[in-house]
Amino acid sequence: MTELHELTATAMVRAVRARQVSRRELVQAHLDRIQRLNDAINAIVELRAEQALDEADAADRTAQDRSTLPLDGVPISVKDYFDVAGMKRTEGVRALADRRSAADSVAVGRLRAAGAIIVGKCNMPDFQVRWNTLSELYGPTRNPRDLRLSAGGSSGGDAAAVASGMAALGMGADEGGSIRLPAAFCGIYGLRPTPGRVPDVQTLPPLDNTPVLELARAVGPLARSVEDLWAALEVLAGHHPADLMAPPGQGPWRVARPRPGQARVALLIHQAGATIAPEVEAVTRESAGILRDAGYEVVEADIPHIKRAAELWDELLGTEFLEFSIPMIGPLFGASGRQHAELWARSRYLGDRLGPYLAAVVERHAVARETALWMEEFPLVLSPVAGMPVPELEFDEYLTMDQMRRLSDQMRNAVWVNTLSLPGVALPNGVQIVARRFHEEEALAAAAALEHALGPVPIATPGASRG
Repeated sequence: MTELHELTATAMVRAVRARQVSRRELVQAHLDRIQRLNDAINAIVELRAEQALDEADAADRTAQDRSTLPLDGVPISVKDYFDVAGMKRTEGVRALADRRSAADSVAVGRLRAAGAIIVGKCNMPDFQVRWNTLSELYGPTRNPRDLRLSAGGSSGGDAAAVASGMAALGMGADEGGSIRLPAAFCGIYGLRPTPGRVPDVQTLPPLDNTPVLELARAVGPLARSVEDLWAALEVLAGHHPADLMAPPGQGPWRVARPRPGQARVALLIHQAGATIAPEVEAVTRESAGILRDAGYEVVEADIPHIKRAAELWDELLGTEFLEFSIPMIGPLFGASGRQHAELWARSRYLGDRLGPYLAAVVERHAVARETALWMEEFPLVLSPVAGMPVPELEFDEYLTMDQMRRLSDQMRNAVWVNTLSLPGVALPNGVQIVARRFHEEEALAAAAALEHALGPVPIATPGASRG
């Protein structure tokens, strides 16, 4: 018999509408799951139990007014990066341990308006600068499929919560793989939309990004099914005037779902200069075969200047970090987080002169333009997210510069997506489908074709082979 916490978000909504389950029962089932598992996993760092139950009770009393809410009663988690009224927003560091948000971020407000109920906020590394979820304030989040392994970062808390059934949906942010990598490591789905598709509008500082970070960062959902990603994106997407990446007048995201097999797919494995383990390459080629069987034309192809796109992510964001961010927030980091962040930033630092940075920005724009034209012929790209299998929990602790550069080389297929401001869907087997800007529906359709072959995502229960 399927437990309530094992249902997908869309299945929960159907059960609520059919009066097979109450919203309180859904929330209580997830709170029970949190009580059972969170001490071992350390995904949820601030619980919202009483408020969530109160909101569920109020929703049950007004059920007749909620029949059209697309996420009615769905228990969700939210990354610590987002503002939730009355809850802490710590950025993962002790220096901000008592900081609280007076209001919701725009994305959180849209989830609530759609009927979702927040059960807690989730762990992230110091200021999100890591491919692992290790917070100075809260400690590490462990992978619920194997507690010895990393949950990925920086949205690892939400990925672990969703994978283990402590939340039906999670809300993350991705500026260098931070939704896609944790989704792949924890064996779930993660959607990085096009920057601007989902408003990234917070209420506490910092309110604005550096120039290239603005082009690279996107916020989006993590889930256990592609259908849930669709449902979440339909709620989250839409214009907001405070997000300067959003196209003017962009309304709610409501598009016809493409039929699978109606696009060319470029298979990209080593072309970005990524170091790829043989088992990761094998899974990616298996996925290419699945897409071919679904009717897609899959061809090994080179995106113009793709290796340079991956390098530019380090050069530009690392330089912005050292020249702008570190003088402001450097003292707030924990020791491990700061060592890791500064080492990464220095690995391809362009120096403190403006000229090299501006030249790299112009080069980035040229590469993005050429890629956009190239993707009219190849609307989708299939690649691994990370170059290695899920690593051990301490895989990125106090690295040397050579070790950092090797790690960065393993992440090349994650970061070129950010450099070029593209949307992508990560799948539980570690691959990603990348689409043209503002064409998330094409990536989701291809992901659904893969999902059909991969089967349902099993719930992770530490210490058990199946949850």
